Amino acid sequence: MPVRARAIRTSVAVSLGIAALGLGCAKRGAGSKEGGKGTPSSGAALLSGAGAPSSAAVAAPPGRLSTPTAFELTASPRGATLIWAPLERAAGAVQKRELDPAGAVQANSEVALASGVDGDVADLTASWVGSRLGLAWLERKGAAARVRAAWAGASSAPFELGAAWSGPRLSRGNLVMAARGDKALVFARGSSAACIDPGKQQNCFAFGFHELEATRAVPTGLPMSVPVPCNDNSTALAVVGERFHYGVCTESASRPVTTLFSIQRDPEYARADTLLEGCTPYGTFVWRSAAWLVAECEGGRRAARIGDDPQEFLDLHGLRLECRSGQMRVRAPSLDLALEEPRSGLAPLLPPDVAPVGARAAWAGRALLVATSFSDTLRLTRRSCNGDRLETVTLFPSVP
Repeated sequence: MPVRARAIRTSVAVSLGIAALGLGCAKRGAGSKEGGKGTPSSGAALLSGAGAPSSAAVAAPPGRLSTPTAFELTASPRGATLIWAPLERAAGAVQKRELDPAGAVQANSEVALASGVDGDVADLTASWVGSRLGLAWLERKGAAARVRAAWAGASSAPFELGAAWSGPRLSRGNLVMAARGDKALVFARGSSAACIDPGKQQNCFAFGFHELEATRAVPTGLPMSVPVPCNDNSTALAVVGERFHYGVCTESASRPVTTLFSIQRDPEYARADTLLEGCTPYGTFVWRSAAWLVAECEGGRRAARIGDDPQEFLDLHGLRLECRSGQMRVRAPSLDLALEEPRSGLAPLLPPDVAPVGARAAWAGRALLVATSFSDTLRLTRRSCNGDRLETVTLFPSVP
């Protein structure tokens, strides 16, 4: 239901010490659908061609990763793109491979970022913005860490987005990227910061936004100070039409609390909501023209619609994949999602045996792709429908 009046629920924002709702007034570029449209450049051949996937088509796996979280899998205008930062950088600091709608993988890697990285890459994220692929990552060097970003294929040095929380080696979800108009929007957890109310708050960290333009990264919105952020998935971001939603996860009495902010410029709209309190956030997804937060709760996985009244919840326990006449669907008691156009961020909606914690998943158009890491080794699987039968192929073996 459209809301034209400013409806900011200040009690939630003040309790977190957040003052970032001004971000919605930033000028946007030309509108685009989530993830953007365009054509990634690729001159390399794809294994198994444009037809149905072949179980015999197994690409040579990448080498060891820089860290277990130095990979990303995102939908592209032509299927999907796998991005990773290798431990050995002679062939490029960040590399990528394109996959076609059927999940056929490019035989050889392409350089996404040739050089300019001198630390360990972690928490890698990416998003297509039109014909450009945006990248962002946490880079650790000794005890220090920083957030950096770049456009894939750019010859310039990576953009510096500021100091960051180093965190445990396996932590993930402390920065996120989404296409917003003709720019990439990065929301990231920074380093420790002063608390808004030191008498009541402690262990605060800075959170902030940057927009990636062609030649620079521009800070946008107001700075945020967040007490006791969660180790994993402390950030959330989703763009739906003219409205975008972002959130932070904090620990309160040893229980996770996720606060989501919804912003729209015209008509002016802003609000904040605490959703699925006590549940561990897994990410967001877009369904039925709305953004949803997915979390693991006692009794199973649930989702809550973001930024609309009345609040709506989905029962996602027993998530499963089904094939019907060649069409793949994600099913749960409150969800029947037909996978059609390429889409990213599907891992929170998949069964744990398909997409374990930390996995990345994307629908390429006719195949579901899931990337995981075992220690520092990347594994990629493809699932597709053959009539009513679900078929699974390992594209990158778990052992190099």
